[in-house]
Parts: sequence; structure tokens; C-alpha cells
Amino acid sequence: MWTNDLDLDEPLSCAVVAETVGARRSLVVRLAQQGLIETVEGGVDEPLVPRRVVVQLRRMQRLRRDLRVNFAGAAVILDLVQRIELLNRELSEMQQRLK
Repeated sequence: MWTNDLDLDEPLSCAVVAETVGARRSLVVRLAQQGLIETVEGGVDEPLVPRRVVVQLRRMQRLRRDLRVNFAGAAVILDLVQRIELLNRELSEMQQRLK
């Protein structure tokens, strides 16, 4: 199944996300509680997170493994990368309009 076929906003439990990325459920809960990963409304006992967090957590794990960055640092890095990508898209659109 392609990523485009998935509903990236679909809420998942922390247990499902943890199993998907090979992490402990307690880690996913802690990252959600600390605001390092996005959460959505509806969780009773623990926060729910959108499906897109799976990709984010895998990237965070790679940053930890490859660069020895802690989770807070990895969250900042991913936020900055996302902002740069957005700015690049906006710049490309502006350049296309000027042609």
C-alpha cells in the first residue's frame, strides 16, 4: 500500500504506533505528553496520534541512531526541515509565477 493511499490523519493508539516503529509504548506516550509528537483528540487513557507520526518517529529514531541526537533535538531538526521544505515550495511557486 502506498503512503498516498493511507489516511495520514487517522488516529492510532500509542501501542499501535510503538509496535509499528519498534519502540516501547511508554516512549510514544512520553513523547506525546512532552509535545514532541503530534496528538489528536479522542484518547481516553492515553493520547492518540495521527498516522503521520509513524514516519516522524522513524526519522527521529534515525537521527538518534546516526547522529546521537536526543528526541527533543530530533523534533527540532524535523520541524526545521519541514519549514525549509515549505519555504522551498513557496519559492518555486513564486519563481513559476514570475516566468
